Amino acid sequence: MKSANLLTCFCCIAICTQSQNARSPVVAWYTSSGAYSKNFSDVSSINNNIAALAAVKNFSASVYGEKRFLLTELGLYSTILAQTTASGNFSLSANYYGYKAYNESELSVGYGRKLSDKVDIGIKFNYFSLRIPSYGKASAFNFDAGAIFHITEQLHSGINIYNPLSSKLGRHTAEKLMPVYKAGLGYDFSTSFFSGIEVIKEQGSTTGIHASFQYKPITQLFARAGIVTSNHSWYAGIGYLFKELRVDITVSMHQQLGISPGILLLYGIKKQEKE
Repeated sequence: MKSANLLTCFCCIAICTQSQNARSPVVAWYTSSGAYSKNFSDVSSINNNIAALAAVKNFSASVYGEKRFLLTELGLYSTILAQTTASGNFSLSANYYGYKAYNESELSVGYGRKLSDKVDIGIKFNYFSLRIPSYGKASAFNFDAGAIFHITEQLHSGINIYNPLSSKLGRHTAEKLMPVYKAGLGYDFSTSFFSGIEVIKEQGSTTGIHASFQYKPITQLFARAGIVTSNHSWYAGIGYLFKELRVDITVSMHQQLGISPGILLLYGIKKQEKE
């Protein structure tokens, strides 16, 4: 039974990584939206575009956990801390995916600031590590950079490039992390409704579309949903704000591999909404 579970786990990893950036960090799509909005951007939006860090108005933090396809071995965990300063905003983030027999991790330090009322920019330096005890460990340093353009009060666009130099995974392998290019557009229909779309291109893979919407009927209640064409999946979640802490319960569905429940904790939301 244990061998069968291990085989199933490795098959899921293979399919998952093939459909979601085979040699770049596994993406938590639920947190990767909201960057192209003035009303719905939060600290987790830097997963969407690092330039969203410029929109953070106070100390903020997020913690996300996901049990991918209901398998403990495919757990995905992410945390972000962001601090504002007079010279710009800084972030520290960490991501972990997998389990003891196979895991990916990434540590990042980011910086974002406003160039003007119309342009935000950001850059993030990353240390990516892939570990398989039977084969060893491979790692790479890389960076991603982004910009967000506030075309009007409601319309926003942006670009983000991850690992443009195709960093090599370790000194003793020819394998590289693939560059990922993203371009997005978002529209704030009102202070309570936002919709966005993003085109994602990873080198060596087909172009994907990530479309999402976010809705806030009252200050305390929040809902989000989206689809991702590159891996034939969709996600949805609902959140509730307790003073400065918002708790989101999330779920995503892969066409072949099934359901993935998750939870997102966001701190610092209420202060940003007041300002």
